[in-house]
Amino acid sequence: MRTVLLGAAGTGTAFALASRIRAVWGADVRIVAVDINPAELVTTSLLADSFVQVPLVNDPAYEKCIRELIEAEQVNTFIPILNDEHVVAVNLLSDPALAKLDVWSSELYARCTDKRVADDWLSEIGVPTPMKPDLTEASRGGEWFVKPVNGVGSRGARRISAEELHGYDQATRETLIVQEVCKEPEVTVDSFDDDRTGASFVYCRERLETKAGVCTKARVFFDPELATIAKKIARGLRQRGTLCFQVMKGLKGWVVTDLNLRSGAGTAITCSAGFDVLAAAFACRAGEDYTKFLSPIAAGEEFIVTRQYAEFVMQHRT
Repeated sequence: MRTVLLGAAGTGTAFALASRIRAVWGADVRIVAVDINPAELVTTSLLADSFVQVPLVNDPAYEKCIRELIEAEQVNTFIPILNDEHVVAVNLLSDPALAKLDVWSSELYARCTDKRVADDWLSEIGVPTPMKPDLTEASRGGEWFVKPVNGVGSRGARRISAEELHGYDQATRETLIVQEVCKEPEVTVDSFDDDRTGASFVYCRERLETKAGVCTKARVFFDPELATIAKKIARGLRQRGTLCFQVMKGLKGWVVTDLNLRSGAGTAITCSAGFDVLAAAFACRAGEDYTKFLSPIAAGEEFIVTRQYAEFVMQHRT
């Protein structure tokens, strides 16, 4: 039996993965989920065969706990979600004793969790990114977009005036990436790729409505230019499975504004449109047939998908 250790189970990303694994493989796959919160606060625990509350991922005790779980639960697949989990994943990949463990990460994945490293790497492989001004020039005028080098999601990402940027000291500036202000539409690209066969499927979802940072209405479609960008990223990463990245319009066209070394919570939108890139990713890594989960979107074809909240009773005390 295949046993999956799923990181950051409290995230929408983990819930989406667990949902598709459970829906497709049922009891044939064991899911061991971990999170810093107790089970009653983590909806994914309802889908897991085993749940363990763990320390913060940047605590050395976290890796110790993960290693103990891998041995105790006979885990053969580890799926990191958070950036720091990819750092732990690299340590596991370099351990000869865990040579048979399928880790959904790599050394390059871990390095690219630093947004400045990711931005430089994308430029090196010919993927367009937002224009980055000289900081001295940027502080003299105009409006810019800044985001933390090690930020997650949209935390700390915002527009900033040249005057405010000028007021930052050098130490603060070094923690930020300063870029041009890009224009809508804001599109997330779900990219499936199998480096071993060259198979590639690309699905684009335009954000039509967002509430509290979560996309609640989206248009799913195909764009050949974005597919070309996705393939460049996939080849560079030697991708096996599914990840997503965000794009907007810069001065010279589409630019990648953020690269995620994983699928996203919103990837479930693509799955609901009939393109199950999450099940395909698991099948691909397990050496199973993934083609039944995927098909191309025809030219001019599009899907409008809306999301509604669902409620789960996690605990009842009397």
